[in-house]
Parts: sequence; structure tokens; C-alpha cells
Amino acid sequence: MRRAVIAHPKLSLIALGMALAAGLAAPAARADTPDFWDGNWHGNIQPYIWLPGISAETRYQLPNNGGEVTSKTDNNIFSYLSGALMLDGTVRKGDWGMYGDLDWVKFSNEEGRFSNIGGDRFGASANLNTRWGLKGGMVNLAGLYTLSHSGQGFIDLLFGMRYLWVKGNLNWDLSLNGNAGNINIANSGHLANQMHATDAIVGIRGNWSPFENKRWFFPYYLDFGGGDGNTSYKLSAGVAYGFDWGDISFSYRDIHYSQNSSNKFIEDLNLAGPTFSVNWNF
Repeated sequence: MRRAVIAHPKLSLIALGMALAAGLAAPAARADTPDFWDGNWHGNIQPYIWLPGISAETRYQLPNNGGEVTSKTDNNIFSYLSGALMLDGTVRKGDWGMYGDLDWVKFSNEEGRFSNIGGDRFGASANLNTRWGLKGGMVNLAGLYTLSHSGQGFIDLLFGMRYLWVKGNLNWDLSLNGNAGNINIANSGHLANQMHATDAIVGIRGNWSPFENKRWFFPYYLDFGGGDGNTSYKLSAGVAYGFDWGDISFSYRDIHYSQNSSNKFIEDLNLAGPTFSVNWNF
């Protein structure tokens, strides 16, 4: 079996700058906001840019019962994103509604290093370079019920499901000597694995403003999930500025998955980092 540890990839700052420029060029803000609880259909759509660090413990089955392999990435891991799509939105009528969130990312040709294989550590003369790729998607779908709303903000109860799919691959080209004689792994090779996990989720979401004109406000989100030996959570909090068409916001977002089973591809997966979003109301 093999375990890899992955940390801190970064999304494109160019896209962030373009989105920020578009937001700053928008019409001037106004103090009033739509009444989403007037009995009519309302909604919003919100594309966003997320700059997460990623840490993960992953497992691969090695040939010939090679045992556990641990790998760590190098520090310079910021230029390997090859695709991303991030979007969420809601629809509601009165106190009831639906919420959805979609994330998809792909990292490729990332540099890494083995630190031990089969429990054996290496001497200084071992060359243990690896390359890994990781891609995956997450879908959150939930019903909404408004627990409270006022001129200062609102709070929704949410209840639904989260689906996660992750696929990884690993390539290595090793030059072993010294204490490497007991290592049961070929000097070069390729491995791949994937996982699918579905959790039931329950949580809260909303926003709050202490200010008189309501232009500035604080959005928040928190849920917990579990199922099939999985536990997970998703949280975010930030600051937003409202316009007549919607709002722009900066938040910090954290998603975590854990699996109890010893034979799963993903044991722990954590993605956390800043988010910039542009929200349109309709």
C-alpha cells in the first residue's frame, strides 16, 4: 500500500485580477437589497475563484505486496493547475429554497518525493523523485429553510448531500543504493487510483450586517457531513459589498474529508484558502 502527502497548489492570479477589475468597474452600490421573502421566485448565481492549499494522504496498491509508500511534494508547487470550474447558486420562494455548489480542479505533472516505502527509510544517497497528478470534483445539493431574516441579514438551515470524486496518479523514477536493498518496488513505474464518496449534510448559511446602509455585510456557511465511513465539513466566512445587481465578496473557505477504512484511496483530504466571488441576483 502507498501513502502520499500533497500540499498547497495555487490557482491563477491573472483570473483573479480580471474578476476584481470587472467588479470595481460595476455600477455604484445602493443601500437597499431585494426582498427575497416576498413570496415570489428569487435566486442568484455565483462564479468564484478559489486559491486553496491542498493536503492529502492517499493510498496506492503496490505490485508484489510492496507495502506502504509515503511521498511528499517539493515546496515549489504553484504552477501545475491545468483546469478549474467553480460555481454555486440558489433559488427560493418564500422561506423554502434549493442550494447547489460545484467544484472541479485538475493538477498535473506535480513534483514530489518518496520519504519511505514499506516502512523503510532511505539513506542520503537515494534519489526518490516522483511526479503526481490529481483531479476531482465535488457537488453539494441541499434544500433550504429560512430560520430567521431581518434588515440585518438572514440565516438558513440547509440539509442535503455532498458527492466527492477524486482520481490520482503517480509516476516515479528512482535511483536506490545504500540502505535501499530491502525496498520492494521497481525503480520506475506508474500507479493510479480513485475514490467516490457520498455524505449526507446538515448546516447553516446566511449573512449579517451591523451597518446602517447594509452595503457591507458578512456572508457565512457551515455544514457537517457523514456516510459510508466518511466524515466531512465545509465552512466559509468573509466580507462582501453590495451593488444593485448583486455583490462581490472575499472569503476564506475550508473543506475537509476523512475516511476511517484502512483500504480507501483517500484517508484525509483538506482544501483551504481565500475565495473571490461575483454574485448576480435575479
